[in-house]
Amino acid sequence: MRVVTSSQMKQIEQNAAAGGLSYLTMMENAGAACADAIAQAVDPACSVVILCGKGKNGGDGFVIARRLRRKGFQKIHVLLTNGLPQADDAAVMFEKLDGAAVLDWQEQKDAAGQAVTAADVIVDAVFGFGFHGEADEPTAELFRAVNESRATVFAVDVPSGVECDTANACRDAIMADVTLAISFCKPGHLLYPAAEHCGKVIALPIGIQEESCDGVDDAGFFTLSDEEVQLSKRRRDTNKGTFGKVLSVCGSRRYAGAAVLAANGAVRIGAGLVTAAFPDAAYPAVAAKLTEPVLLPLPCCTDGFFSRAAIDPLQKEAKTASVLLIGCGLGQTMGTASLISELLPETDGPIVLDADGINLISRNIHELESIGSRTVLTPHPGEFARLLGVSIPEVQANRLALAKQFAQKYNTVLVLKGAATVVASPERVYVNRTGNPGMARGGSGDLLAGMIAGLIAQGLSRFDAAVTGVFLHGTVGDRAARKYSIHGMTPSSMISLLPKVLSDFE
Repeated sequence: MRVVTSSQMKQIEQNAAAGGLSYLTMMENAGAACADAIAQAVDPACSVVILCGKGKNGGDGFVIARRLRRKGFQKIHVLLTNGLPQADDAAVMFEKLDGAAVLDWQEQKDAAGQAVTAADVIVDAVFGFGFHGEADEPTAELFRAVNESRATVFAVDVPSGVECDTANACRDAIMADVTLAISFCKPGHLLYPAAEHCGKVIALPIGIQEESCDGVDDAGFFTLSDEEVQLSKRRRDTNKGTFGKVLSVCGSRRYAGAAVLAANGAVRIGAGLVTAAFPDAAYPAVAAKLTEPVLLPLPCCTDGFFSRAAIDPLQKEAKTASVLLIGCGLGQTMGTASLISELLPETDGPIVLDADGINLISRNIHELESIGSRTVLTPHPGEFARLLGVSIPEVQANRLALAKQFAQKYNTVLVLKGAATVVASPERVYVNRTGNPGMARGGSGDLLAGMIAGLIAQGLSRFDAAVTGVFLHGTVGDRAARKYSIHGMTPSSMISLLPKVLSDFE
């Protein structure tokens, strides 16, 4: 699903207008589509207050008021937040208002405030995707009243006070229950903190044809819907070799669970054969939990982490693997540092590098230059900050741009985990919409790394495997949250539900 920036949206609208779809018609279509969505969700007996700014977003609000009245809504107030409309198209739509009571927030604050307090439904059509900075105090006061009200809040395109492209939100930005995205989703619908203000996001077509997107700079990103997820088809005349071999080099005596979760993630996603290599000190814990993978316990130091003696057998094993997964629960010791520096350059196939594998390579980041074209890196914000040599807040404030810059610099695929996980290649950027806060616990990343490796083993490209793996990981997390709650769910419960989730896409 396409996601566009504000500048891209302007260009698309210009193309549509040049093709014969006037701006006035686009405004009418947008307001009509929003009115239809609202009417489907709420009872016509509800009292509705529509907040209309002085720009084009306010024009959408005027259309919504007129269209809702035609659908039988009688208790409608149009609230002018900053005076009469200034945009020409919006002024035309204001003149077409049909019987709705009009209040002015600046001039009739008491009556307007009472209407907001009593409203069952509030429609936010104040600011569009051009908003930046902070709202002035009178407008901020209105936003606070909306956020304190009992009403169900529908935002038109983006919640007012949210910056469409940067995903920043001003101090008193409106908290919507539903955001009605016009034509396409925008960055602020998916990225935080703005996404926290959007509630449920519904994209509404307004008659803009696909050809209007031709020639538009594709500098934005995309996301997936359920219908766009495709798993590899399985013919009857296949065997385990058809679906690849994952070599998982993960775990330690202290972090035995990482080896288990990573290997099981690869198994459950459908890899043909999984070999779990781990320090032999972790054998009792790992062997008790792994049934399907081939077990490869290897020499370790007295502290339970891989020793240098594990490097030769791993290099031999890697020669027959379709993909190498390394790093989950590995630890950061002299032995594991040698393992990373000597094993990765000698591996010919794709590499999924996670957790301590990332931390270790960050010490000698230049090593990534020679192997980047074969790698998928899956850092959380702290690990990515170490890779870049910046702070975590700097990462979180600019996730999209930093992820893409890193992917381009090292010709790699980067999975920057967190709310709205970002997957970046040198050419494309994906932002994930699935998942929930219950996944924020140890082991979730190990499972994800195993899933991505398993998808690569089955023949997906590194980027497609990362995108698909992240989407399915979040989807199974959502399923686990519904069954076990966000407090009670675990990565192990996610693994148990993964086959059921996969059946929805087969």
